[in-house]
Amino acid sequence: MYVKLSCLAAIAVALLPSSVVGRGKKIPFGRDVQLLAELGIEPDLDRHVYASIHSAVSHSAMVTVKDEYVSIPIDHNNASAGTYRNRFWVSDEFYQAGKPILVYDAGETEAASVAQAHLTSSLSFFRSTLEEFNAMGIIWEHRYYGKSTPFPVTYDTPPENYQYLTTKQALADLPYFARNFSRKAHPDVDLTPAGTPWVMIGGSYAGIRAALTRQEYPDTIFAAWSSSAPVQAQVNMTEYFDQVYRGMVASGWANCTKDIRAGLEYIDEQLSSNQTAGSIKQLFLGSEAEKNSNGDFTAALVAMYGSFQSYGMNGGTAGLGAFCEYLETDPNTNQTAGPDGLASIYGKQYVAERWAAWPVLTALVNQNMDTNCRGQNTSLPLECDLSKPYGDPSTISWTWQYCTEWGFYQANNAGPHALLSSYQTLEYQQHICNRQFPDAIKKGLLPAQPLTEQTNREFGGWTIRPSNTYTSGGEFDPWRTLSVLSTEDTAPQGVQFSSDIPSCGVTTNENTVFGYILEDSEHCFDFQMLPTAGKLSRETFTTALLQWLPCFGTGAGTSTKS
Repeated sequence: MYVKLSCLAAIAVALLPSSVVGRGKKIPFGRDVQLLAELGIEPDLDRHVYASIHSAVSHSAMVTVKDEYVSIPIDHNNASAGTYRNRFWVSDEFYQAGKPILVYDAGETEAASVAQAHLTSSLSFFRSTLEEFNAMGIIWEHRYYGKSTPFPVTYDTPPENYQYLTTKQALADLPYFARNFSRKAHPDVDLTPAGTPWVMIGGSYAGIRAALTRQEYPDTIFAAWSSSAPVQAQVNMTEYFDQVYRGMVASGWANCTKDIRAGLEYIDEQLSSNQTAGSIKQLFLGSEAEKNSNGDFTAALVAMYGSFQSYGMNGGTAGLGAFCEYLETDPNTNQTAGPDGLASIYGKQYVAERWAAWPVLTALVNQNMDTNCRGQNTSLPLECDLSKPYGDPSTISWTWQYCTEWGFYQANNAGPHALLSSYQTLEYQQHICNRQFPDAIKKGLLPAQPLTEQTNREFGGWTIRPSNTYTSGGEFDPWRTLSVLSTEDTAPQGVQFSSDIPSCGVTTNENTVFGYILEDSEHCFDFQMLPTAGKLSRETFTTALLQWLPCFGTGAGTSTKS
């Protein structure tokens, strides 16, 4: 159950600042939607009134926190590169001397709202965990995000400035900070990792960072919780939509998957001919839509998938569940379609045309792509260019990271479970990267494709087993396909997932993972306070941490070896 937030903007831009820098303002779905879900807030569509997530946080705030800064080397291997100011937030609301420090890594986003939500709000699981452990809480902002930027991040940023935006450099930041951490309110307490256990918590990319920081810096991070973390870098992540398919079927929407596939078949047929391509684009998004490439057009059509990983089949009136309810309601009978969907009765053209008539489609596309298709905003000129590069700084930084190191390209999952157009190819995904960083292409600074094999060799991918680390993921989480909890055919086989807590400082073998798969759940659902499966996962982590903490200072906790 979620509290409704009447705001389409919450789906697409959520906690990002209202003004963005760059040529375009296109902002994709991302971690901001995840934070809405963590607070139990369901986005809903209202084209005229845009509520702010900040107001939702302020209504549940119990304390206030302010941002602070620390000087961090731009290059941890070369002091001559200089330093930059990295932002962080601290709460000692519940802290008692001798208790741990819990660090929530904000990951690939501007972290101000994350800090306010997870350090001050009664809706936050993290603040609840701080209270449970009488712990001090820290929110850490990732380099090149928010106000933690060595260089300004815009569309026109020289690509040379991104050379320090790497996984390795970013992993070294928190340990550098932790070595000299202190608080005036606790002058007699050694709050560095030498005197206080530091525990790192993160979900999604931040979950990768939690596991890898424990692995690479066990003297700094005593324990970690890595939720929904795709630690395996992979260029083509078609499995993402296999999980969406499975989640839809498990929720009783197999008919919707069939009609989506039938509708896309008709759309692709129309796009394959110059005589009909323009008209099908106009049918969905109106005048000027015909100017877009087939790849850009078909990418915009499936905006309703954007909230699936954080809400499953919920997600408000612009979510996937709402779309399926609309698509599978036969307007002639007002009855829900049977298991074979409506295309089996009326044909795939009918389904495509009904999809095009979904009342919220254009508004959703406009908000997500920063367009004004159909001229819905009468104060602005008609504009339906879907090819604009990203202008939001956080999105630009994350695009650089996945285009260079991690991949995660979500091309069409071709086959009987396909949920995307055939124009959503691997080549199109690479085109997005090339379009975003044209100067990097010219200067040879952007690889022809992400260096995923190098990333996996350096950090371990699916094989990582850091000690004192708990891993979790949702049954239908698209990102679990690349986590150590993956059950895909492409993942290591024969791996057992166990909730038996390993001893402090002891890793499991390669065939065993200390972790938990949340039943009927998606991405980072254990960071949401309400779902029962999330509660069970949080209890597993807190039980493990209580078992591990007594060995802090004995030397056992600093080992990552079995």
